[in-house]
Amino acid sequence: MTPLYKATTINKCNIFIKRDDLYPISGGGNKGRKLNYILKDCLNKKCNAVVTCGGIQSNHARATAIRCRELGLECTIIIHSTPTNKNSGNLRILELLGVRIVYCELQNISQVMDAEMERYTLLGYTPFYIWGGGHCYEGSLAYFDAVAELKKQTSIQFDSVFVASGTGATQAGLHCGFKHFYDNTSVYGISVARDKIRGTEEVKKSVDELISISKLNPFYINDIIFDDNYNCGGYEKTTPEILETLHNTAKNTGIILDPTYTAKAWLGMEKIIEIKNYSKETNVLFWHTGGLLNLMA
Repeated sequence: MTPLYKATTINKCNIFIKRDDLYPISGGGNKGRKLNYILKDCLNKKCNAVVTCGGIQSNHARATAIRCRELGLECTIIIHSTPTNKNSGNLRILELLGVRIVYCELQNISQVMDAEMERYTLLGYTPFYIWGGGHCYEGSLAYFDAVAELKKQTSIQFDSVFVASGTGATQAGLHCGFKHFYDNTSVYGISVARDKIRGTEEVKKSVDELISISKLNPFYINDIIFDDNYNCGGYEKTTPEILETLHNTAKNTGIILDPTYTAKAWLGMEKIIEIKNYSKETNVLFWHTGGLLNLMA
């Protein structure tokens, strides 16, 4: 169970932070929570090797590599980027862990992952394929259950929840979780890369999958909020305003954000609170998904 903190007030409303950046895996973050569910499925299927992908500073890749080493699984990380001499942040962790790293162009990622699955099979392994970012049913389920965890932690009723949204599984799980366990809570997915149309569709696919497999209320498919106003034009892109948000939040609250994910979500939260003119009685939750190693890189 990750901590729930009360932070400073913004426009007089109450800000709480669900600290998944402190999730018990090196580097913390939402990817660690998702990987515990995903790799349980891997072990249940008697697989002994994992193939996944990500960017050069992927939190998902780092969390996957750590959990594979803990569980004694072979692991290949396909990185859709060119090799670099700057082995910092998540890339440095991958190298320390000694997992297999394969570089390729983004457009070739599918073929390279398939080839790596075949390589493991020829070597006598039973490989397990994980989509980038942990984008799958188990990843969404992890965050549906995370809302149940939150419900046990506090009796506070949250009016709004803000989370950085990338591939969509984390937001999908939170969206369904708050629909299920709370009344009238709006979950805002703040895009870190995708435009509103594509981002909404991807979250909707994950919500639909979670509803179908877990037999949830079909009306949970409604009211998905994916906001692309603070993504700075794409993944790993930033602006002076994002960097200012990162610095101010650290100085004023002690909460460490990163420019790729959580600073965008925090800025979106601040702006939306301002636009909607929340009252002092409003309870807002920021779901901190991690990113310290992105900042250190």
